[in-house]
Amino acid sequence: MLLGFGLGLLVMSPGAVLYYWFFAPVAALILAGVLTPVAAVRSRVWPVAEGVFAAALFGFVAVVVFAVGVR
Repeated sequence: MLLGFGLGLLVMSPGAVLYYWFFAPVAALILAGVLTPVAAVRSRVWPVAEGVFAAALFGFVAVVVFAVGVR
């Protein structure tokens, strides 16, 4: 799960979405969506998919907190 979380954070790195940082969690959510069918076939991938989904949730919460704090 830690590997998936790290992978999700890497996908959300600010280099690719520097000016559109509020869309960064969407990339991790897409990766989690791609890994979920793979995990249905290979059960060893479930913790990675869960970690990427947790990183996406972390990113969404961070975007909400930053958006409210910027006001």
